[in-house]
Amino acid sequence: MITTMIIAAALATVIIALNPRNPSLRWLSASLYSGSLMIVVFLLDLKYPDAPNLFINAMIFLTDVAMAYTLCMFGVVYSGLAAKKTCHKLIALGLLLIGIVWLLTPLTPTRRINYEGDNELPVVLFVILCMTTGILLLLIANWKENHPYKRIERTLTSLFIVPTMLYIAISYLFYYYEIDLFRFNYLFAFAFLTLFIIIGIKQGALGVRIKLEMLKTDASLHVLKSGSSLLNHTIKNEIGKVDILLHQMRHSIKDKDQAAHLENSEPELEDMLTMAADSVHHIQSMMSKINERVQAIEVKLIQDNLAPIVVQCLDAFEKTAGEQLIINRKLEQVSDMYYDPVHIKEVIHNLLANAAEAMEDKGVITVTLREMEHEIVLQITDTGEGIPKSSIPALFEPFYSTKSKSNNYGLGLFYCKNVMLQHHGTIHAESVLGQGSRFSLRFHL
Repeated sequence: MITTMIIAAALATVIIALNPRNPSLRWLSASLYSGSLMIVVFLLDLKYPDAPNLFINAMIFLTDVAMAYTLCMFGVVYSGLAAKKTCHKLIALGLLLIGIVWLLTPLTPTRRINYEGDNELPVVLFVILCMTTGILLLLIANWKENHPYKRIERTLTSLFIVPTMLYIAISYLFYYYEIDLFRFNYLFAFAFLTLFIIIGIKQGALGVRIKLEMLKTDASLHVLKSGSSLLNHTIKNEIGKVDILLHQMRHSIKDKDQAAHLENSEPELEDMLTMAADSVHHIQSMMSKINERVQAIEVKLIQDNLAPIVVQCLDAFEKTAGEQLIINRKLEQVSDMYYDPVHIKEVIHNLLANAAEAMEDKGVITVTLREMEHEIVLQITDTGEGIPKSSIPALFEPFYSTKSKSNNYGLGLFYCKNVMLQHHGTIHAESVLGQGSRFSLRFHL
């Protein structure tokens, strides 16, 4: 019993410590803490037989229903099949059911009210209902998942949670018929912990990666030495923008009516200087962000709204875009999320620059920002010539480029992909020859 309690509490602490912002894992941690508390109450019951019956009975009831309820809510939230409003309704419904089960469970004067005769039946039915709901939602979500990396993670998570929920449901059902499977809890806890360590180290599950392997890239990544290469790519883009801004300033200063024009164009020149300074600052930020000796991109997440960053990127891009390039903005209100502003800003700059180059600075770029169920979607669409269908799968590979210019290294989209992976998001490309291309960034809430 004590061993099981320690394992459950330790796992709960590890999971919540590594993923404090993940709502589904907060529910899972709560269920593990509930299981630990259940064992504590059981031990108190054995050691202090003179303790008030009502206190012991109430604690046994609360820990039973709390573990079932929180595990069920983990299944609801982690599956992603229910919208936020629906989740809130299910939380309220669960609490209401707990109240009903409490009223249906007689307060007998003896101990362990839930385990005497038919008194335990309401609790057993509640536990089975919660476990069945959670298991079905996890299996359906795994079946519906199309993203290969997400599907692997869901499958590994199901290997932990589904057997656990099934074991709990069967244990309560058997106990109703006076068959005690709970005495084997310590064996099940050891098996769970072993599986968690083995799979967690190699692959990662439950959103916890003991060893960070977000993506295993091929041998070309070692040659790439992503730090210096991506930094060169960033410098190339930013210096290009600074050059265009300085050229526009020089042209304004040499205007025929120089004195009057300078007086009237001071705000415009100030904006250009600000944009040039921002580009230099962005280079410095990227240099501090990328470690030249490691393969992984280091992100520092903050909770903020994505819309202002998108607007800032579009404003900067329009300053350097030609007159024949039209920018359509379709930006809706979205919720705050966790992201790295420096890296996401660079991703947006890359996609805008690619769109402009695909159209030879002549056409329409449509930028759409909207919130869907459990995710925020940013799409950048151009009216260029499009990309051959056969080339789309290789777009995000290092060194691959559809551009003919010698200064294109094929690193931009590769960088974008890795940034999105670090954000647990996705980047997707779709294109129709002769009509244009669309790149979609999806951030999970």
